[in-house]
Amino acid sequence: MSDLEEEEIDLLEEEFTRATKFIECSHDQFDQKDLLKFYGFYKQATVGKCNVPKPGIFNVSGRTKWSVWNDLGDLSKESAMKGYILHLVGLKPEWDQVSERDDFKPQKGSWVSVSTHANRDEEDDLSGDKSIVDFIKEGNLAEVQSALQSVDEDIGSIINALDEEGLGPIHWAADRGNIDILRLLLQVPRTNVDFRDSGGQTALHFAASCGNRECVQLLLEFGADRTVRDDEGESCVDVAFDEEIKRLLM
Repeated sequence: MSDLEEEEIDLLEEEFTRATKFIECSHDQFDQKDLLKFYGFYKQATVGKCNVPKPGIFNVSGRTKWSVWNDLGDLSKESAMKGYILHLVGLKPEWDQVSERDDFKPQKGSWVSVSTHANRDEEDDLSGDKSIVDFIKEGNLAEVQSALQSVDEDIGSIINALDEEGLGPIHWAADRGNIDILRLLLQVPRTNVDFRDSGGQTALHFAASCGNRECVQLLLEFGADRTVRDDEGESCVDVAFDEEIKRLLM
């Protein structure tokens, strides 16, 4: 490889790094489908060709992310970086200028949250009697607290139970990044901080993959096991993209 080619790759990597940091600070400005596309290019650029098995049928979020990565086939890392940047340019043509402005203030959060559970459209369809999970989805702390206090049966059978989507209350709170609700759930004596969803993931997996740093820190404070691996063999570090979160989990 010539010196010129090496310099071009270095410049590409620098621009790719700036682009990923921009997405990290501005992910809430993009649609879910675009975030998924960024995810696929990111994995291809940093890891290479998809090298993990397709997640199980109940791991909806994992299957979606796996598909966008696997669809890129043998695309080179350099082409993946270019694809990432070009997709960002198409959506935000002035992104690089904006990120360099003195008044640009990154928003607190993750590089990307691609969980299909984070789509809030589903909340509009909630009607009739609501469960604790419904209130968690809405981010309604007061109702979650009231619902917990009104439980007549064994609280453990409510807190440590999977819903029809294969998730427990603690997973939903970590997915949504609601630190107050997550803290409330963790303070319930019977809550299992390492409770697994139908795909073997813990709340720490969810918080890490969604980039919810405060939730990651809180779960660790409550003794969450960072070494747990899901049904696909991935730990919470493996599913994290935020470098600060990765450092927290090391």
